[in-house]
Parts: sequence; structure tokens; C-alpha cells
Amino acid sequence: MIKSRGEITPLRFALTLLSCSLILIPPGGLVFGFSAISPYLLSYLHSIGGEQHHGASKADLGLIYAALLLGQGVSMIIGGLAERKWGTRTLALFAVTLFNISLILFRWSLGSVTFLALNYLLAGFSLGFTKVICLVVGLSWVEKDNHGLASGLIFAAFGLSSALVSPLQTLFINPLNQPPVFNPSVGEFLFTDPEILSAVPKMFTIFAVVSAFIQLPLATFLVKRPVVESYGGKWGVQEMLKRYEFYVLFAIFALNKIPIAYVSSYAKIYGETFLDTDMFLSLVLGVAGVFNSLGRPFWGFVQDKLGVRWSLALISFFTSLSIILSFLCGFTEHDASIPYTLTTWASFFCVSGNYAVFPAATARYFGDHGLGLKYGVLYTSQGVGAILSALYMGLIPFWTPLLVSIVSTSLVSCLLAMLLRNETKNKEEEEEAGLLSENGRRVSGHLSSF
Repeated sequence: MIKSRGEITPLRFALTLLSCSLILIPPGGLVFGFSAISPYLLSYLHSIGGEQHHGASKADLGLIYAALLLGQGVSMIIGGLAERKWGTRTLALFAVTLFNISLILFRWSLGSVTFLALNYLLAGFSLGFTKVICLVVGLSWVEKDNHGLASGLIFAAFGLSSALVSPLQTLFINPLNQPPVFNPSVGEFLFTDPEILSAVPKMFTIFAVVSAFIQLPLATFLVKRPVVESYGGKWGVQEMLKRYEFYVLFAIFALNKIPIAYVSSYAKIYGETFLDTDMFLSLVLGVAGVFNSLGRPFWGFVQDKLGVRWSLALISFFTSLSIILSFLCGFTEHDASIPYTLTTWASFFCVSGNYAVFPAATARYFGDHGLGLKYGVLYTSQGVGAILSALYMGLIPFWTPLLVSIVSTSLVSCLLAMLLRNETKNKEEEEEAGLLSENGRRVSGHLSSF
């Protein structure tokens, strides 16, 4: 059970956490629905985007997705600063308005790789604001011992969104479940039916209307706890940058973005190389959103019990294992539907843990004062990871070396996690140095590791 801190009624506490979670459903649908809609985006670019885009490939999709993630990383730093000046509610209303404007603009940007990437960059920018607000508001009302579980629950709806959005997207765009046709001139599976292609921009317009209906009322509940007694003292980003744990976490988060990008953007495309039913693949990815959602509180709970080091090591190890098993599905002579389904769901369950563990890890190692800004700085690693992901997808054209490289990267993250000090050990060292008072609070301006 999550314990609240500060004077707040149980009903208001529940409404606040629920609003922090549910407001992330529409942007989560855009992020995790990218894998389901990417074949349609690629087909639209080839068929309607004009001659200059007939060479568009999965590498372009990687760059577009990287723009979405880059927008998140940049705006989370700005959002961490802006929420102090504007307040969380005002910034939340601004963020959701910006996001829904970006959805409307998709109707005109779909014909160009460049404008599509810029549009996803704008959507990512608004999402970064929203994530910062939800994290700051949610954890401000939660006791420190439940930060991992609370982070997981806050971002659970973000992961669940693909289970809601992906099947609806596919049902609207391709209701007859027509399969893509292999185009040998570009080496890609593409949709060519004009009705399917014309439905793509219409889908984004409907998405904008539904998103505004969900997000705008919820934004009014996002108010941070007014009385601040920070865990970890009131030291800032400069002190955080002096700790080696920051650079280890940064490296792990950046490297983990590579398997995250594959699972989110390319799992369906890989599945299409040996499974020929688009509706089935979309259904698999839709249900994968449930596992994406369930994995967040699970790994957050694991982090509360085992600590940051072991939770990150386990996430990276099981991520690599699930991707290996999913990759092997393409080599069987038998029907690979069930193995592919199970390994895809396992992959989503594992990678989702990153977004529960890293926010809580930021508070545990570096304190919760100015948490939005601190996590925003750490989250820039996702921009680095997005660039690395795009390079992987663009420079490694064949599936076997690509997936071997991704698995190897995940195993490197597992080893890096073991370089982190245990949070309990940090606290014991500080008590010996006389930096902590009897109740565990900081008596100087340094770090409380809880």
C-alpha cells in the first residue's frame, strides 16, 4: 500500500495519483503505438508523399522516432525549471494543449519525412513537460519508501495506452485486415490500398479530439504538495553532476533506450517477416501494452525491495533474454505465432521497468528537491540513446547482426548496473561521517541516499 505524506484526504490523494497516470494515456498511445502505425506511415510516404520520398525506409522511421524521444529529453529539463515558475497546473494545461495541437498538425505533415519528424519532435516536447509534472506532483505526495512503486503506478497508464490505442488505430485504418505487399524495389512491405492510406491522416484528427477530452479535465488536478520537506537536502544539479552514480545511470539509461526503441518501433516490422496477418500483430502489440503497464509497478516494487542496482541488472538481463527468444521465432519451420506473442509480451514487460526505476533512482541517489529538473537532466540520456538507436537501425540493415548488437548492448547495461553502490551502504557511510541526523535527514547540504 502506498503511504501519502502531508495533509491530504484519501480521496484527493487517489484523484491526484489517478490524474498523474491517466493524463499520460494519449501521449503513451503516440509513443507505444508507433510500432503499430509505422508500416502505415512508411506506406503513406511511398504512395502519397511524392517521388522524393519513395526511398523512405525503416531507417527514416528510426529518425522520426528519435525526434519524438529527443523532444522529450530536451523539454523535461525545461519543464523542470518551468514548473517552479508557472506551477504544475498551469504547465500541465499548456503541455496538453501543445500536444493536441501537434496531433492536429499531423494531417499536413504526413507527406514529408522532414515535417513528420518535426511534428513528432513537437509532440515529444509536450510529452516531456507532462512527464515532469506527473512525476513531481505524484512523488511529492508519496512517502520515500514507496517511490519505486509510485513511479510505476504513475507511468502504468502510459504503458497501458498501447493496448487501447494500437488496436483502435489498426481497426480504423485497416478494418479488413489487408496484409502489406512486398515491394522489391525498396525491399519493404507496404500497403497500397488508397482507402487504407487516406485513413491515416483522418486517424490523427480523431485522436486529437479524444485526447483533448481526456487530458484537459485531468490537468486541473495536477497540483504539487505545497509544504516541502525534501528528502536528500536542497542541493541541486551541480552537486548531482559531481556524483559518479549519475554517469553510470546516464550510460545505462542511454544504452537501454536501444532495446526499448526496437521493442516499441520494430517488433511488429520483424514479426511481419514471418507472420502475414497485420490484425494479429496489432492485437499482439495491443495486449503487450497491458504487460508494459503491469511491468512498471512490478519493477518499481522490485526496486523498493532490492534497490536500484539489482533492479536495473535484472531488467537488462531479462530484456536481452526475451529479445533473443523473440528473434529465434523467425527461424522455426512451425507456426511461430504463440512463441512470438509470448516473447514480445515478455520484452514489453521487461523494458517498461526502466521508466519506473530511473525516476525513483534519481530521488534515491540525488534527493527529491528539484526532482523534475534532476530527472530531466538524466532523461537527456534518452536523446543520446535515440541517436544510437537510429544509427543501429540505419547502419545495420540485416536482422541477425542488428538483434545480436541490441542484445549485447543490453548485457553491457547489466554489467554497468553492478557498478552502482547500494543505497543502504551510502547511508551507512554518511552516518559514519556524521552527515545524517538521528531521523535520517541531512544536516548538511549533501545527499541523503535514503
